[in-house]
Amino acid sequence: MSKTLLTTSRRGLLRGGAGLIGLMAAPAVFTGRASAADTTLTVTSWGGDYNKSVREVFADPFTAETGIKVVLVDNGDMAKVKAQVQGNNVQWDVIDAPAAFATSGARDKLWEELDLSIIKPGPLVSPPEPDYMPMYLYSGGILWDDKRTPDGKHPTDFAGFYDFEKFPGRRVMRSLASETLEVALVADGVAPKDLYPLDIDRAFRALDRMKPHVSKWAATTPDQVNAVVQNEGDFSYSYFNRVKSAQKAGAPLAFSFEQTVNSLDYFAVPKGTKNKEAAMRFINFCLKPERQVAWAVRGYYLPNSIAAMDEVKSSPAKEFLPDLNNGKNVIVNSKWWGENYTTVQKRYAEWMLT
Repeated sequence: MSKTLLTTSRRGLLRGGAGLIGLMAAPAVFTGRASAADTTLTVTSWGGDYNKSVREVFADPFTAETGIKVVLVDNGDMAKVKAQVQGNNVQWDVIDAPAAFATSGARDKLWEELDLSIIKPGPLVSPPEPDYMPMYLYSGGILWDDKRTPDGKHPTDFAGFYDFEKFPGRRVMRSLASETLEVALVADGVAPKDLYPLDIDRAFRALDRMKPHVSKWAATTPDQVNAVVQNEGDFSYSYFNRVKSAQKAGAPLAFSFEQTVNSLDYFAVPKGTKNKEAAMRFINFCLKPERQVAWAVRGYYLPNSIAAMDEVKSSPAKEFLPDLNNGKNVIVNSKWWGENYTTVQKRYAEWMLT
């Protein structure tokens, strides 16, 4: 398995639409318990070991400090968020939002403005937008079963994932267009630095070549890994933390860091939540350097806290983190997805059914 050392490129983050350092005040300290109106907080999550990470690193410690109970719900559907906000029936208080979700939600005015009298996390690698907060950067790449497809029999980059003659086998594909189109275009010969604005028609022509080889459409992130574990597919795109969790459970999976898609993940608060203050307190809590370090080390992420970044650089986790300077890795342009997500996702959903 190819491994690279942690190298953070702030210029690269800017190129990806994430921005540069935001310097903020010292972290706020809350000593009181929850107000009567904010005794339970509902936070969306992404299932499997990711839920366990959120529970262990963020949710349970937050409850211990504040008395506010945190309920986690699996969610991958921005249409539900939009329906809740527009129907004035908000049930989810904090949305764990990939770049396309965060930016498209902001465009549709689905988010509350961040309360910076409560959220005071200190210096950040990427500063907040007015209504959504970057939490960490994650990486997606190619995975396979090491026993079924040993060295030389599996792809390690995106071109290989789309090379069906050299690497025959069943592909598992995400049901989300974001990241999927980037992989398709890089596989088709577009340099990562030249991706945006995405050539949508070219991406779908590449996807047309992929479709006959797809054995499963993964509706959730755990499905991307489980499909390979359960021999429903041979090669999939997913995330190292998911693969690492499966490895710990005994699955003979491997993951390539040779080429990755890297994107910021954000927290946002739906407009109309009944627990707005608690939601802002939760975001502030999750940005504390010690929480960011714990999150990054457990899940193999890049933290957004600069203080946490310095510590993660010297931890064993650095061996499993992406090099953002190598020119091969993709950095998602969240602004582009904010303007185009709804249209492109609709086309992708229809394409999957045809």
